[in-house]
Amino acid sequence: MAEQKKKIGIGALISYGMGDLYGGGSFLIISTLFMYFLTDVVGLSPFLAGLVVMVGKAWDAISDPLMGLISDRTRSRFGRRRVYFLASIVPVFISFWMLWITLRFPSQLATFVYYLFSYILFCTVYTIVMVPYSSLPTEMSGDYRERARLSGARMLFSQLSALLAGTIPGFLVKNLYKDNPSQGFFLVGLIFGLLYALPWIIVFLGTWEEDIPTARVNKNSGQQSAGLLQSFKDLRSLLACRSFRLHIGMYLLGYTALDILSASFVYFVTYYIGRGSIYTLCLGSMLIFQLLSLPLHITISNRIGKGRSYAIGAGIVFLVSLIFVTLSPESPTLLILISSALLGLGLSPVVAMPWAMLPESSDADELTNHIERAGSVAGVFTLCRKLVQALTLWIFGLLLQGIGYAAGATQQSAGAIQGIRYIFVFGPLAFVALGTILAILYPITPKTFALMRKTLEASRAGQTFHCDEADEKRLLKITGKH
Repeated sequence: MAEQKKKIGIGALISYGMGDLYGGGSFLIISTLFMYFLTDVVGLSPFLAGLVVMVGKAWDAISDPLMGLISDRTRSRFGRRRVYFLASIVPVFISFWMLWITLRFPSQLATFVYYLFSYILFCTVYTIVMVPYSSLPTEMSGDYRERARLSGARMLFSQLSALLAGTIPGFLVKNLYKDNPSQGFFLVGLIFGLLYALPWIIVFLGTWEEDIPTARVNKNSGQQSAGLLQSFKDLRSLLACRSFRLHIGMYLLGYTALDILSASFVYFVTYYIGRGSIYTLCLGSMLIFQLLSLPLHITISNRIGKGRSYAIGAGIVFLVSLIFVTLSPESPTLLILISSALLGLGLSPVVAMPWAMLPESSDADELTNHIERAGSVAGVFTLCRKLVQALTLWIFGLLLQGIGYAAGATQQSAGAIQGIRYIFVFGPLAFVALGTILAILYPITPKTFALMRKTLEASRAGQTFHCDEADEKRLLKITGKH
């Protein structure tokens, strides 16, 4: 293994972490407000609004794995990952801003086509920059704790961005421009488009890529086709790794629960609770506690493992969801805010740990399949994130249509209001329960990671790592292969 040339200092942590201002905030705004924007401001039917997101993800089935493959094989004087940070600065701004411009064409179909195009553009730009970004820690350091610090810095900026994304847009739309929400959303696109674009200059200047040892490169890569078929072959072989299967399962289940909560929160507070003006306070309380509790969850993960930290958070989310069952339009505002804050306490590791575990999954994949492809691993994760959100928002749109929700109406029927309550409260419960089970089974802890790294380093050097029977069983739980 090549000797690490640079140390992860505070400057590198800040520089790397700033990249997830984009990743942590943009999808939160989309998951909490995009459906509401399309139905209540633009006037699209709930079915077409959900279809915007769903159809846009068909392109991601190609672009995400393919971008991982392209990133792995890119060669430039700026490296194979960081070059995309520079190239994407202007597109990041334009593609996000276009989502929030209110255009009402004479037909629903024409309106649908515009927002579908805008959403596909946003997803493409997001893929181009975030897939290389997610794979960068694997190459900046091979140390468990340094990778944890990089992931922690990323999650800190991600949740700081989520706090901004969860409060400022809601304040602009629900309070400052409540009589002209189109103007509020226009400013959301402008302000946050700049916030997400400009930090990539700092990320590029403050990070690096170490030289990749020859043994880590797939020996057959020169004979493979850099096309879609190879991307899906990579995806299939990734699933041969037991740790990766458990990891991606936790990720899908946790983020499905998160997307249900995020998409229905504004409807729940506005129509069921009947106090739309406190939406920003509720979401802000959740996000503040999500951010403040992150250092605690990182400490827990460093001691007992990231999977265990995730399990603790998922359990909290499950219990708090039961508290929301008891809330009603007569509930005190303080109780609603406390419940929202406790929800943030549980969501913190559910949101943070799957991404913090990504470098370990890349190592586990290399140990299982004998191929270094951190970019492909990150590509699959970005793909899954988008697909989960697309399916969730599409189904959410169908459910709104099914319960009789009237797009753009100031008053909803009693059946629609109760339907919104059931979606918000009961939708996430099954997903977080299953995610907790997978997190308990996840085998990579600080102790087993050290064993995995020793075995991997021996493999890269063309040697055999000799271990006792107990360690062989631990390695089997990580890889799923003898």
